Amino acid sequence: MKNYMVLENDYFQIIIPKTLKKYGEEILNYSTKKIKEFLDFFNESTYGEKIKGSFFINSNDFFARIKELDSKANPPSWASGCFYGGETQILLNKNNLYEGFYTLAHETFHLFFSKFIYEKNNMDRIVWLDESLAGNFDGFAEKSITDGTFKKIIINLLNNNNLPKMSDLDFAKGNIKTSNYNGYDLFTIVGRYLIETKSKDELLKYVNDKNKVIKDGDIILIESLEYFKEKYNL
Repeated sequence: MKNYMVLENDYFQIIIPKTLKKYGEEILNYSTKKIKEFLDFFNESTYGEKIKGSFFINSNDFFARIKELDSKANPPSWASGCFYGGETQILLNKNNLYEGFYTLAHETFHLFFSKFIYEKNNMDRIVWLDESLAGNFDGFAEKSITDGTFKKIIINLLNNNNLPKMSDLDFAKGNIKTSNYNGYDLFTIVGRYLIETKSKDELLKYVNDKNKVIKDGDIILIESLEYFKEKYNL
């Protein structure tokens, strides 16, 4: 990887094309700010090790890196953010680098959630739960609210009669992105609903309540849409 360089601080170690050094420094600064917010939410002082990430601007290098770290890996062809071999791999859109600006923070939140919620409570992964919160804690949802995208998504979903239950969404089922919906839109909506309707302490207690979140998986999308329908007077 002669065209790549390493950037690091006390929290992260990332590999990035040499031509994107300034961009990498921006991501490092932003993600460091976020990691401190994550630790505060989980009431933890440290993750225990540096978070590793690698950034690419062509898909061949992206998938080659994944195979280098895990020969059995089989990420979906549309993947742009993965986690293999203890490292987050990020494929950037070279025509719009900032589409991937939040990915390191997003994947880092998943790592924290796995360690501080799933492992601590001996819970199996509940896909909709950590994906919904990761898409909000990484900062992307706030951007979509500011630019009006969030409200447009709500309107489209309210007019969609083919939405799944959040509890049914699973990468193994291949039903995260379909012709009827984009699961990441659903994650964003549900996560925002949880954040807006619960205090920090209430939300942390909620994600630790396995029985509650499993039960809510069948109804929380409907509750979320009803909440935003009323909020935006739609």
